[in-house]
Amino acid sequence: MGFKIFLLVLFMFLALCSAFPVKRRQYTPCKHLVLYFHDVIYNGENAANATSALVAAPQGANLTKLADQFHFGDIAVFDDPITLDNNFHSKPVGRAQGFYIYDTKNTFTAWLGFTFVLNSTDHQGTITFAGADPILKKTRDISVTGGTGDFFMHRGIATISTDAYEGEAYYRLHVEINFYECW
Repeated sequence: MGFKIFLLVLFMFLALCSAFPVKRRQYTPCKHLVLYFHDVIYNGENAANATSALVAAPQGANLTKLADQFHFGDIAVFDDPITLDNNFHSKPVGRAQGFYIYDTKNTFTAWLGFTFVLNSTDHQGTITFAGADPILKKTRDISVTGGTGDFFMHRGIATISTDAYEGEAYYRLHVEINFYECW
């Protein structure tokens, strides 16, 4: 009988403990950066200015035009300039190099994998990103998975937002990076 009462009290204690949410620790970023990258998609007529190109598309598609049906199946690679402000003609502080895959048939979304290669007086090294980009959302978070140089072993979150676009030929992303692990 005593053992049953003990189990009942223990069960009630555990139930009460799980009923009250525990306040989560708020993490403070150890480093913060804001950068812009500018993407000019090759369209068959802008080879001199293009910084990205389609390298794969649905069967029979044209590699100088994004596919219909939310661009599903298109894969693009890019080597875009990175600037400290939103001016395309500002001095680049590095390059954004990687790819994006349009991976959904019923909305505009892409999967991103890219690296910021920074080579300026303020920052030397790389920052690597990966994650889903639901393009129609105002802001999107993607993972910062690592880095080199000034960003050796850094991890965190990058909040991206589309800062400007001109049809399907140009877009500019505002990238706010918060590092939560800095070595």
